[in-house]
Amino acid sequence: MIPTRLHALADYLLPAAIAALSLSPRRGRMTRRIMRAGPVWHYGYTVLTRYEGGLVPSIPMRSHLACDAVGALTFVGAAALLQDEPVRDRLLLAALGLGELAVIALSDRDAPREHRRARGSQQRLGHRPVHAARPSAE
Repeated sequence: MIPTRLHALADYLLPAAIAALSLSPRRGRMTRRIMRAGPVWHYGYTVLTRYEGGLVPSIPMRSHLACDAVGALTFVGAAALLQDEPVRDRLLLAALGLGELAVIALSDRDAPREHRRARGSQQRLGHRPVHAARPSAE
């Protein structure tokens, strides 16, 4: 599994790399637009995520991963639909989207803070931890 701390680092570095790749004069016009808009979307929810990289922690990690999936599927969909773009650009968009889907699949679903918060609320509500011994039915 990819820990949320490493996921957070990637959330800041990879969109910058994608935006930098969009600067190539060989990129098609629509590919450049998508590769510039994607990082803006990504940074928007990254700063709001309740994890080590969140600046204004508001949304849970699972919502962040759902937003990641929307962005990834946008890249994959653009690769499939933008028939007038150069093949190399369409392949790049597909690779970016599929790579992001792989990162999502391998990432921890809950940030460490969320684990503590969930356990505390369950204990306040009288829930037992899963690993607690259950009384026998004798």
